[in-house]
Amino acid sequence: MAGEEKTAPEFSLPPWLLTMARPLAMEFIGTFFLCLTIAMNADSSLAPLGVGGVLIAMVFMGGKVSGAHYNPAVTLAVALCGKIDWVKAGFYVIAQVAASFVAGIVGAIVAGSLGRPAGYPTVSATSGPFSALLCEFLFTFILAKVVLNVAGHSKRENNSFFGLAIGLTVFAGAVAVGGVSGAALNPAVGTGLPMVQGDFSYFWIYWIGPGLGGATAALLFWATNGDEFALEYYMPAMATKLVKDISPYLMEGIGTFFLTMVASMSSSQPLGPLAVGAILIAMVFMSGHVSGSHFNPAVTAAVYSNKAMELKTASFYVLSQLIGALLAGMVSYFLAGYDMGYPTVSSIPAAILMEMLFTFALAITVLHTGKPSDEGTENSYYGLAIGMTVFAGITACGDISGGAFNPALGTALPLFRGEFIYLWIYWLAPLVGGVAAAGVYAITKPDEVYIDLEAERKSKGGE
Repeated sequence: MAGEEKTAPEFSLPPWLLTMARPLAMEFIGTFFLCLTIAMNADSSLAPLGVGGVLIAMVFMGGKVSGAHYNPAVTLAVALCGKIDWVKAGFYVIAQVAASFVAGIVGAIVAGSLGRPAGYPTVSATSGPFSALLCEFLFTFILAKVVLNVAGHSKRENNSFFGLAIGLTVFAGAVAVGGVSGAALNPAVGTGLPMVQGDFSYFWIYWIGPGLGGATAALLFWATNGDEFALEYYMPAMATKLVKDISPYLMEGIGTFFLTMVASMSSSQPLGPLAVGAILIAMVFMSGHVSGSHFNPAVTAAVYSNKAMELKTASFYVLSQLIGALLAGMVSYFLAGYDMGYPTVSSIPAAILMEMLFTFALAITVLHTGKPSDEGTENSYYGLAIGMTVFAGITACGDISGGAFNPALGTALPLFRGEFIYLWIYWLAPLVGGVAAAGVYAITKPDEVYIDLEAERKSKGGE
């Protein structure tokens, strides 16, 4: 009609497409910048730090939109746990692999224009495919396990440390095994970047190793987070109880394994102390709601001395830690032989004092900061405080005592190198430090702890 204004038809995507487009765009963006950072850090000694840093940022950015996988192996683990449907998971993988190719092309163009090589993961000529496959399996397993525990658990979904834990896991893995497998820990990274450079040699390793790692992480998530899956509906009551009972010990063994392996495999590198602190931060955040994240007989001694656990439980914790550390020593020896790192002593009196003091600092930090709840009310700094204590200790006295602060680590690594002379130091000094920390904590713990303990005593009928 005359005088009527004509309006252009509104354009909008169908709701189903919009719902799918947003997470796919986020997966593409996050994977693109992860891969581009790798491509542009070919000759940088800070490459592991850059890769871990960009992943921290991208995970925090995309977590609420797509879950921030950026990795087909992580997507597989999440799908196996029923956290994402398989059709959506397939589209995620397509977006991630496409992003890796685009990032590889951009990196090759920019680096080539400057006369620089573009970075991409590859297997060390001195290591061989099996060693690389093992490294990719192990560190993708722990990456996916961290993702599931800090970002996939329904009772922990409001935490603010998930990105930090995930990025620091990749950083520590890159420092520890980058010289063996290239530390892709990600089929997309291990496909697009090498293929753009014309290297098709090892991409199968970057699918099989991480794929198996992601699947194993899903299985272990199921086994150590029974409350997430209502296991009583799927298995007999006795089996359900057994799974729940062994969950803390499994987590203690896993956490101690990776702490010990990173300590050994990164000991000769400038970023080694930070890598050890980083993996401890990630392991503490991963396991806090299941086991309390000790990973150290001296810490367990401190917690037991504080009357926070029974002797039987403490004994099984220590056994789990020793088994985890010994397995890590075995794997490190297999990968590095006599080049594996291990703590050693340059001065016995100074080493005893330093191991005792920094284990005291570690244990009292655990006691004051590490009281996570399985209801999602844990603080956001306890893992950071604990990991940074170990990092500081290694930088302060690593050349004096080896910076073990942990009887399990201080036993397993020297044992596989045939060094027995200082084992007593790594038991005596840390245990004294841990028990001393419990004593000091008894007189320095905050008022609310006394209130909590009194309420707990009354609830059990103790008047």
